[in-house]
Amino acid sequence: MTVENEQVVETPKTPRNFRSAIDIENFYRFVNENDLRREAKIMLELVHSKVMATVKKKRKESKSKKQIH
Repeated sequence: MTVENEQVVETPKTPRNFRSAIDIENFYRFVNENDLRREAKIMLELVHSKVMATVKKKRKESKSKKQIH
C-alpha cells in the first residue's frame, strides 16, 4: 500500500495573478453555474468596504505617527 502526498504550493497573490488563482477561478465558476451574480456582488462589495476601511485606518495612523516624530 502506497500513500501519495499531494503538495500544494501557493504562490503569492499579487493583483496581476489574483484572478488566475485556482480558488478564485472555482468561485467564479460556482457563481456562474448557480446564477448567483447578484449575491456574489453584494458579498464582494461588503468585503471590499471592510478591507478599505482597515486600509484607510492604517494609513491615517501611520500619517499621525509621522507627524508626531
